[in-house]
Amino acid sequence: MFDLNALMISLGLLADPLTITLLVVGIVLGMIIGILPGLGPPIAIALALPFTFYMETIPSMILLLGIYSAAIYGGSISAIAVGIPGTGAAIATVQDGHKMFKAGRGGEALGFSLTGSIIGGLFSVVCLVVISPLLASLAVKFGPREYLAISVFGLIVVVRVAGKSLPKGLLMGTLGIFLTTWGLDELNGTERFTFGTYHLYEGLPLVPFLVGLFAVSEVLIGSERALQKTRFNMDSLKVKLPGLKTLAGLKDVIFRSSIIGTIIGIIPGEGAAVGAFFAYSEAKRRSKTPEAYGTGIPEGIIAPETANNATVGGALVPTLTLGVPGSPAAAVLLGALLIQGLTPGPKLFSDRPDLMYAIFIGLFVINILMMFIGLLAIRFAARLIMVPTSVIVPTVLLLSFVGIYSVSYSFFNVGVLMGAGILGYVVRKLGYSIAPLSIGFVLGPILENSLRQSLTIADGSFVEFFNSPIGLTIYATLVLTILWGPIISRIRKNSTKA
Repeated sequence: MFDLNALMISLGLLADPLTITLLVVGIVLGMIIGILPGLGPPIAIALALPFTFYMETIPSMILLLGIYSAAIYGGSISAIAVGIPGTGAAIATVQDGHKMFKAGRGGEALGFSLTGSIIGGLFSVVCLVVISPLLASLAVKFGPREYLAISVFGLIVVVRVAGKSLPKGLLMGTLGIFLTTWGLDELNGTERFTFGTYHLYEGLPLVPFLVGLFAVSEVLIGSERALQKTRFNMDSLKVKLPGLKTLAGLKDVIFRSSIIGTIIGIIPGEGAAVGAFFAYSEAKRRSKTPEAYGTGIPEGIIAPETANNATVGGALVPTLTLGVPGSPAAAVLLGALLIQGLTPGPKLFSDRPDLMYAIFIGLFVINILMMFIGLLAIRFAARLIMVPTSVIVPTVLLLSFVGIYSVSYSFFNVGVLMGAGILGYVVRKLGYSIAPLSIGFVLGPILENSLRQSLTIADGSFVEFFNSPIGLTIYATLVLTILWGPIISRIRKNSTKA
């Protein structure tokens, strides 16, 4: 329902000089971290998260959303300039983007990347504005059994796409849920895995755990990399935006990639990298000259870049309406809402409509400003690609320590930060993904509470436990999602044989 008063309040807060400053700072920081290979949106948001403790909700969310959007775009700059994607979302961009750069058309490649990112981001914002209130109105009918179903859906989908090994994904998701059981039981006050210390009565703190899992583990991984001097032609970094006639010729690719990115973003666990690869492969499959892909053509840049930024708005749909993060980065954003004392879900739309309007409008403004900041800052920001690992590693580690300690003044939280970092490092070295671990840690409390409440309602009845049309629909969708890939593969295989 439209609320004019809430809209005016959100516009007033967005017009505040501090909020505008944080919006610009978020875009710049996101772009910088996106450019640096090995980092990415989850790490960028995790590093900024501790500093939002003392901010009001709307300014802090605008800062984090600016970082999120710009970090995904920033990864394309290093992908095009040196062939090293700054983020996983830009891996598909390397194939044609770097080829264009080496052919002396770097400005054009950067122009297609920036334009596609803006269009995809704006498209997903429109979808977020339209879809999320409708989904929230449906989610009002959710009870424990429905929330259990949606939590299982989110977790299983993340596990399925996290790496090549399903058992490894299941193990990591289970570990994430297990770690949320530490502390006092909310129902009866029983101590669970507190190890005799009062510090664990409230369980493992969310923010130090997420910052450690993403940022510190990346620091440990990055410290292993040999120092490399990266050089490239700075003269090729003058952005040349495509004209309207050129964009009109690419309209089908842009529109299709925007839809693909938004839908992939809405599906929990898929993420920007999946959206980019899907859009690239679809553009190539539908092209009249598929053999040209990989040789340096505009379609090979604008398709993945439009899709990966479109996943931002898509990922926020389940995050805001259901409390189920659509990506690891969205999981950290969900943590930001939790530390502000807000519970993502349908009530958020009725209790804080000003926040929802601010997020919608803020994301729109972020994408517009990203165009101008990108044009002005690409040449300067690209120099960061040449920053050696010996500078990046201690800087990220220092920011992690300062951020966590300055918020809580607790060495225990610093210990959790380091423990989570070491855990993330070991997990990644063993070939596991930290995505299901982080999602499991965020969804764990929701999953446990909804399961226990559902068991109480069912009172031992198997039929009553599943007596929910919405819940059954979600489970059916989950089964279809799991079987969809093998079914399509078999159909294609049979059609090839025929």
